[in-house]
Amino acid sequence: MFIGMSTNVITPCIGQCDLDEHEICVGCYRSAVEITDWLNKSEDEKIAIVIRCKKKMRV
Repeated sequence: MFIGMSTNVITPCIGQCDLDEHEICVGCYRSAVEITDWLNKSEDEKIAIVIRCKKKMRV
């Protein structure tokens, strides 16, 4: 989730971008809104999104 000593959360995008019928990316599990608004999210919001997405990947 983090790069080196940087505290910036990186995008969970894995380059397999395709939205399902619920507007959720089948690659990273973010919603279309989360994807388009990623740069405007706070670090805490980004962390919460990444955690939720990682949990969905395990299911």
